[in-house]
Amino acid sequence: MIPRHAATAACPFCDGPGARMFDAWDRNRETTRERFPYARCRTCGTVFLVAPPADLARYYAEDYYHFDSAGEPAWKGEEPRMQAASYRVELLRAHTEPGRLIEIGAGTGAFAVAAQAAGFQVSAIEMSERCCRYLSEREGIEAICSDRPLEAIASLAPARAVALWHVLEHLPNPAEVLARVAEKVEPGGVLALAVPNPRSLQFRLLRTRWVHLDAPRHLCLMPSAALIDRGRELGMRCAALSTNDPDGLECNFFGWVGALRRHPAIDPTPDLVSHCARALERTLAPLERTGDRGSAVTILMRKEP
Repeated sequence: MIPRHAATAACPFCDGPGARMFDAWDRNRETTRERFPYARCRTCGTVFLVAPPADLARYYAEDYYHFDSAGEPAWKGEEPRMQAASYRVELLRAHTEPGRLIEIGAGTGAFAVAAQAAGFQVSAIEMSERCCRYLSEREGIEAICSDRPLEAIASLAPARAVALWHVLEHLPNPAEVLARVAEKVEPGGVLALAVPNPRSLQFRLLRTRWVHLDAPRHLCLMPSAALIDRGRELGMRCAALSTNDPDGLECNFFGWVGALRRHPAIDPTPDLVSHCARALERTLAPLERTGDRGSAVTILMRKEP
């Protein structure tokens, strides 16, 4: 049963009233059989986890960050990840000149490495000690190991660009993080982010089976309109928005894969499942690639001079 308080919980993004939706469990990684109640904000449309667990770190399994036996990150052998990183760098360069860049939640560093190669001076904030060691020792990138991004970013100088690629949905205080990040962006600089899209076709069809719900690690799924409105309040203008960039298309495919698998994030995907997921993706592309229905949205906002 969904706890009664799920019906009256306040939205962590806009503080609006929440209406209960369903309860979900960790079907992606099966770290627990516990049920987690989700609600949708009646004001901004954010889908959020009611009363997130105090010990969220235990739901991030040791293999959450992928490295091979030689200590190299898995993205170096994954063309979609490299394409997404390159696209993101070019997106930034289309709207600002290279300069100081802060990435919150750098993970294994695909974007940080590509950005540094393109001339940005990168500071990476990441909670994984192993990822930070890799970035610092193997790539020469300033890495700050912290699971408290507000404290970490407070110690850094203003930047030409700040990026949060699939990070905001993991944080219990997304509105506060956006406000502090906006303060760090230089006038004329940019804020870039990507998040799962709660208005996506897949979420409407799959509900708790949607792999990008990712309970309980994803705490808030914010619609693009809510993010853009919040950015406008902070002096940021939306300069680019897409659900069909390389990351968005890969999220579409992975969403269908996850719907067809019992353990979406565990073990390699069988070929038959990949073929079926690709067929679903092609069949539904006319719907999924139009009208804000993609599984993930990329947004770039520019701070007005």
